[in-house]
Amino acid sequence: MAVAGVHKPWFGATLKEWIFTTDHKKIGVMYGITSIIFFLIAGISALGIRLELFQPGLQYMDEDHYNQLLTLHGVLMQFWWAVGIWGSFGNFLLPLMIGARDVAFPRLNALSYWLFFAASVMALLTLLPGSHIRMMWTGYPPFSLNDNAGPVAFYALIIHLLGAASLASAINLVVTNLSMRAPGITLKKMNLFLHAFMAMNVIQILGVPALAGAVTMLLLDKYFNTAFFDPTRGGDPILYQNIFWFYSHPVVYVMILPAFGLISEMIATFSRREIFGRTSMIFAIWGIAILGFMVWVHHMFTSGVPDWIRIVFSYTTVLIAVPTGIKIFNWIGTLYKGSIRFTTPMLYTLSALFMFLIGGLTGIPLGLPAFDIAVHDSHFVVAHFHYVLGMAETLAVLGGFYYWFPKLTGKMYSELWGKVGLVLIMIGSNLFYFLQFIVGLEGMPRRYADYPAIESWVVLHQLQTIGAFILAIGVGVALLNLFLSAKFGKKASDNPWESPSLEWLIPSPPPPHNFDKIPHMPEDWDPYNYEWLKKHKQLPH
Repeated sequence: MAVAGVHKPWFGATLKEWIFTTDHKKIGVMYGITSIIFFLIAGISALGIRLELFQPGLQYMDEDHYNQLLTLHGVLMQFWWAVGIWGSFGNFLLPLMIGARDVAFPRLNALSYWLFFAASVMALLTLLPGSHIRMMWTGYPPFSLNDNAGPVAFYALIIHLLGAASLASAINLVVTNLSMRAPGITLKKMNLFLHAFMAMNVIQILGVPALAGAVTMLLLDKYFNTAFFDPTRGGDPILYQNIFWFYSHPVVYVMILPAFGLISEMIATFSRREIFGRTSMIFAIWGIAILGFMVWVHHMFTSGVPDWIRIVFSYTTVLIAVPTGIKIFNWIGTLYKGSIRFTTPMLYTLSALFMFLIGGLTGIPLGLPAFDIAVHDSHFVVAHFHYVLGMAETLAVLGGFYYWFPKLTGKMYSELWGKVGLVLIMIGSNLFYFLQFIVGLEGMPRRYADYPAIESWVVLHQLQTIGAFILAIGVGVALLNLFLSAKFGKKASDNPWESPSLEWLIPSPPPPHNFDKIPHMPEDWDPYNYEWLKKHKQLPH
């Protein structure tokens, strides 16, 4: 007897099917939609911040509301976009790339999303009057122990829900990767995205408990009269910084390592070449994951740590640039003499590489205590991490949206509007963030709602605000193009990029069961062997 609806594509599901689904593809889509919604909320809050900084003086809000916008922007961008979006890519792509019909623990996967959703609802509740959190995304004591910081219990609960969701997803996807790969897909033959994604999940498993511990101790100090961080009762606020950054610097690599994986996939596909030095790329990915836990004190060079600790962590900070540099050189080596196609995903990828290079090169002097102390808590630091994370990751993600859009929807997007969006994004973001380097070097501190009417600062802030609105328009064009193309786009072929990677060897969009039979991949198959694809147009059985 046939099962009703078994061949229904994911986008044809009813609301009940979406709510109770354990299908990794639907869960990936739900992660993606949730992340995009909060990305837009965080972006709107950033525009509010830029409007306030357009001129000196307080125009539109007082300091408390400014701090609320900063906190909202930071928390949402960090946890819902920069980290949360990988729940979408990982859930949708991982089983397809390894030849599995689903993840190892489908119900745990559904639970991880609904924990993420619960945290999302809690985050929205902080927008209500009387519930505003104003202590930045870091939650530093002693300010977070004061009443002006807002409801710290909300913050702690949100972090715990996000942490539980992250751990459930990370454990599930690591087990899936290690135990459910189709025969013939060895660790060496895995897509580089899968290596990067597994390294990211290992960081989550090791690091999230530290963040959970930090916010739990903060909660106990605030509401149960303990004294972990309260200096008036013998506590040490620097202890919080150490525990917090032990996770929250590795989380930078949770954000950027999967982006490196996307960049590798798209550069290989649109250069028609295997990534140059692929083995060294795998070692670089895992080297970054390991070294990421050895650099956290560079966030604390001005907090009174001894000089010898500054020197040690300066060395480790500069050292992590080595595996990162390996990746840059290998991508350039792949492009050299490649058969390059400048499609929309490839242009987003190359733009992400350009932005990461600027952000990364400015990160090296920030790892040197003498320079870091001079620009600490200035707009120079803000510009640095917005180039590395704000733009390099976002451009890689948008490139990934465009690259796998035909696989997700079975439709093609508009190349013209995709490229128009990219041009606006690049103009706006560089006008915005590059000028932040300059105003930061001139002494403008971060997180201030007001600044003196220094002529050069006023001009630089006005240009930054104009850049921010151009950037927002570009992001809107890029996302709107995808939204409209899902409805009105031309039908795509199953493998428009002619890639031998496993997800492209099945129909688009994928059937509910992914594979009719678990594939047995022959020895000459490789996700980057484009010659193999010329000989074999379908999956081996």
